[in-house]
Amino acid sequence: KRPMMASASTSLSRLKTTKPHFLDSKLTRSLYSDLAGSGEHLSSLSDETFLKNLLVVEAALAVAAAPEHAAMAKATIDSYQLDVEELSRRAAEGGNPLIPLVTDLKAINPAGIHIGATSQDIIDSALMLCMKEGVGEVVDKLKKLARDLAELTAEHKATPIMGRTLGQIATPTTFGALTGGWLVAVDNAARALEALEFPVSYGGASGNMTAVHPRGFEIQAKLAEELGLFDPQWVWHSDRTPITAIASALATAAGVVRKIAGDVVFYSQTEVGELREKSPGGSSAMPHKANPAAAIACDGYARRAPGLLATLFDALDCRLQRGTGSWHAEWATLRELAAVTHSAVSRAATSIDGITVNVDVMASRVNGPTGHAEDLAERALEIYGKGRS
Repeated sequence: KRPMMASASTSLSRLKTTKPHFLDSKLTRSLYSDLAGSGEHLSSLSDETFLKNLLVVEAALAVAAAPEHAAMAKATIDSYQLDVEELSRRAAEGGNPLIPLVTDLKAINPAGIHIGATSQDIIDSALMLCMKEGVGEVVDKLKKLARDLAELTAEHKATPIMGRTLGQIATPTTFGALTGGWLVAVDNAARALEALEFPVSYGGASGNMTAVHPRGFEIQAKLAEELGLFDPQWVWHSDRTPITAIASALATAAGVVRKIAGDVVFYSQTEVGELREKSPGGSSAMPHKANPAAAIACDGYARRAPGLLATLFDALDCRLQRGTGSWHAEWATLRELAAVTHSAVSRAATSIDGITVNVDVMASRVNGPTGHAEDLAERALEIYGKGRS
């Protein structure tokens, strides 16, 4: 199929998409992974959104680099019927999806299309659009979790519980001091994600803006403004630290909630019995069980984050002016890392929401003073409060 022309008034938000026959591309990875992880369709991280964002970036570039042709370029882009399966198959021929996409657009009308850019500029900018929205969704989940942890900490700042170190009973503390530690870590993870920058990319063929000299930096700034991305005032084609900065913050958030999940699993053990999830999971063979299912699922999703992070750090080996395979490895990996982090945080929030605290069982094991534990709980709440102000 080849696209037909449409009027220049067609909105980018109405870009047409033909649904592939073998998958629902609105889901990030699969029906199970998305819905079991968060109960939501993570459309911001899907292949469809990633490919649609290529068109969004091309339209913004037309405005930034060739305003005299912007209306025609937008009409060309709006008329394009994105077929995720077909474009994905054709992408294999040139190593990236932007090459066949630009070929199609220029076949309709080349005016204002892909001015001064290279494939990496459009793909990296499209990826940053995905990540800006996807990371924002992770932050929202972390903030919800933090609110619930703050309530637990305030309620149980003086609730005594035995501390455990190296898997063994240690000395008394309070449950509020424990949840306060969880709270500060979650709050720090959310702040780190909120502080991230999502840079636009615009460098041209060899990363020196030759095709649009001397207007390169001016166009880059305008492109960033159009897309709502950060203007790095630099070309980062072979400097992949913006990717690893995002990846590190995501993996840290996944690790933070995995620690909470691991603790919940321990405290929910039959022999311990100090916590119980609001809606524990059952067993197909043992109906008496009340598994901390949300915490267990959190652990499962978060456990994938270090491997994905390692792939992205390996991709820092971006050779010469364009990565040979390293760059290509980033597109799906970074989105997958955001997705598993989102799922892990979502499951952790579900685990903590409405959790039952068995204060009598906790107190029955305590055999001494709790020191500054209550003070630590209060300080955790202060730190959290300062972060919200």
